[in-house]
Amino acid sequence: MPRKCIVKVVLSKEQREILTVLAKRLGTSESEILRTALMDYAKELGLVKEKVCGAIRF
Repeated sequence: MPRKCIVKVVLSKEQREILTVLAKRLGTSESEILRTALMDYAKELGLVKEKVCGAIRF
């Protein structure tokens, strides 16, 4: 099983409030919201093409 990587993120007060509200409304964790936002942004920039057999191709 792959090891998880821990990343620290510095947010402004306003960003933290938005994150908290999103997590409550969606019924998920703040970390899941940030993971999803990061992957959506990477897809939008064209950094992630497809996922094949568990490996992300760049």
